[in-house]
Amino acid sequence: MNKLVLQAATAGLLLAAGACHAAGALSFSSEETVDSAPATVWKYVGDFNGFDLWHPQVRSSTVKGPDNKVGAVRTLKLSDGSELVEKLLKYSAATTSYTYTSLKSPFPIKNYVATISVSPAADGKTLMKWSATFDAVNIDEDIATEMVAIALNGGLGKVVANFQKPAAAPEGASTPTAAAAPATAP
Repeated sequence: MNKLVLQAATAGLLLAAGACHAAGALSFSSEETVDSAPATVWKYVGDFNGFDLWHPQVRSSTVKGPDNKVGAVRTLKLSDGSELVEKLLKYSAATTSYTYTSLKSPFPIKNYVATISVSPAADGKTLMKWSATFDAVNIDEDIATEMVAIALNGGLGKVVANFQKPAAAPEGASTPTAAAAPATAP
């Protein structure tokens, strides 16, 4: 009977541990429509070592290992001087997506795995999606989620702004010139 109780207790602990981990998994996903063709957007965001070209908080990116190959590790220097180290888990030029994980981060999160993808949208535009799963470390889950949301939305916003076409002026409207502007004293 003791063996049966021990087995039941062990099974209960394993189930509880599994449930705790599953309940702690957080996620955030965002998407934007980009005013350019998917092939063009993919050239801009599809390089695993190219975050410094399009994310406003990334100042530099270096990679160890073959770029865009599973196992490549990139180090991102952020605008505040901190750094992220991330490893490429999946890469597909055919499906225009890649997945990576964080190995080192200044942020209070762990088990971070993210996927970036681009796909066709209406009118020759692109739907860019960025999603992540993660766990909070010693902070409220809502705060951890907000931190990830700021990072992902900041990058998506920069991509959208880069490809945004200027709005056409309404018919008959004139654009102001320097001569037409009123003079103001400093």
